Amino acid sequence: MTIYALSSGPGVSGIAVIRISGLGTKDIVKLIINSELPKPREATVKKFNKISNSELIDEGILIWFPGPKSYTGEDMAEIHVHGSIAVVKSILDQLSKIDDCRLAEPGEFTKIAFQNGKINLLKAESISDLISAETEIQRQQAVKIMSGRSSEKFSAFREKLLKILSNVE
Repeated sequence: MTIYALSSGPGVSGIAVIRISGLGTKDIVKLIINSELPKPREATVKKFNKISNSELIDEGILIWFPGPKSYTGEDMAEIHVHGSIAVVKSILDQLSKIDDCRLAEPGEFTKIAFQNGKINLLKAESISDLISAETEIQRQQAVKIMSGRSSEKFSAFREKLLKILSNVE
């Protein structure tokens, strides 16, 4: 199954980012750009078209991340287009018409990254905390956890507890 979602959030903006991840990503992206994929991890200007008639939707940036060297550990792509409601809706509509391609649930990209061993549970939770941070202190705390400092502390505590348990036994 391949999933897609608007990653930049709803509403009008200068740029909208749509992510696609899963086994079918390569073929899906080729369908919507009507050409070959660009070099991995290189921002490339591409035309994004309707699948049925090749009508131009928008021109923007495509970044191709072949797995396992992607956020999710699967083949992944990011489409950066103008953030009008009409452009975003049109691209999402095109993706929804493709077999075995569905809209991702909230947090599903991070869930897949966790399941594929790309991030640990603390980092997954800290990403959610960072996204929902409203204050500077909340942001700082989430970044601190994301950077792994808290994870290192918890690992040290775990090692100490394991030593204590082995001594008790």
